[in-house]
Amino acid sequence: MQEMPRIEQLVQEYAARRAELDAHGVYFLRDISDETAEHFSKAILVMSAQRASRTDSPITLYINSGGGSVGAGIAIIEMMERMRENYKVTINTVVTGYAYSMGAIIVQAGDHRAMGELSTMMLHSGSWVLTGDADKIFHDYQKLATHYEHVISELFARRTGQHDTDWWRDYIYSGHERFLSAQECIELGLVDEILTREAPAPKDG
Repeated sequence: MQEMPRIEQLVQEYAARRAELDAHGVYFLRDISDETAEHFSKAILVMSAQRASRTDSPITLYINSGGGSVGAGIAIIEMMERMRENYKVTINTVVTGYAYSMGAIIVQAGDHRAMGELSTMMLHSGSWVLTGDADKIFHDYQKLATHYEHVISELFARRTGQHDTDWWRDYIYSGHERFLSAQECIELGLVDEILTREAPAPKDG
């Protein structure tokens, strides 16, 4: 009988933390799924409406993600674009730890892209688990994969300002996993800033 009040308290505490994060314009992204995309879309809609046309109050998306669904990641990027268009908000992305696969792609959707100096990014070809008729697998899904490759390569070309779409398609979809340090990401134009650590203060004596 005492369990329900405890559960209600936890729910209230979670709601309070979520409201506080919304008020500060902060969202943390981990695994990327349809559920994640839905939660993100709802949160960023609230944060954007609160900040309509306020350039002094950006939204910050912190990414520590091993990747996930391509479709869900594209939905997150699309929602970021819609909020910029509808509410004139600034949405920044920050890598804290790692941003692999679709996580690295979402980083590129930020107005200002940053990553910690110890963080890493990874780009690689997409992976698919398919069942069904041969025609669908070898024609329809191949067409979809080619579409995603073009969309993502074009995004990288536009955001980095380095190389063209074909170069990025060859680089990302080479069949290799490309693990990149923060410095390598700066050199490739994948981030705008490396967040450096402050040296610890010397101890007295």
